[in-house]
Amino acid sequence: MYTLLVTLHVLSAVLLIGPFALAPFLGNRAIRRHDADDTRDAGTFLARFAMGSLIVAILGMGALSMSGKYSFRTPWVIISLTLYVVAMGVATGYTLPAIRRAAGMIEQGVLERPPAPAGDDGEAPPPTLAASATDLATKERLDNLAGRVAGSGALVFVMVAVITILMVTRPFGR
Repeated sequence: MYTLLVTLHVLSAVLLIGPFALAPFLGNRAIRRHDADDTRDAGTFLARFAMGSLIVAILGMGALSMSGKYSFRTPWVIISLTLYVVAMGVATGYTLPAIRRAAGMIEQGVLERPPAPAGDDGEAPPPTLAASATDLATKERLDNLAGRVAGSGALVFVMVAVITILMVTRPFGR
């Protein structure tokens, strides 16, 4: 039974934690493209895979409770569980609201501009600044949200990588 639980834990980690760690990067790309639908989809993926990652945690705790070699007091287990809780907090409490806020801003359509007409030679004229102060402030807020999503997504990704390394190497208390 222990082997089955560990196998399910690892399989679910690959299938659920991988997309969970990468969803913020999809959101960042969608925000940068000003695509409200893709931004909203990235938020939905992040929320769903965050909920799915609870399965990984439950299976891991089940396998750990059946292990004769490791316990919840083993240092690498404590570190891994702490990093998991922090990663979930960052992803669902910081990254997800930023993605949703960005989707709402993009959906308002403030930043959309009609394409510039082509000149006599068929080429588009050089870009000009034709935005109001409100448009520029909105673009700055949207860029800040994109940076927030990218930064917090990178933090979650690093925490997941450290958790993976700890699970594979099992340092500090074999």
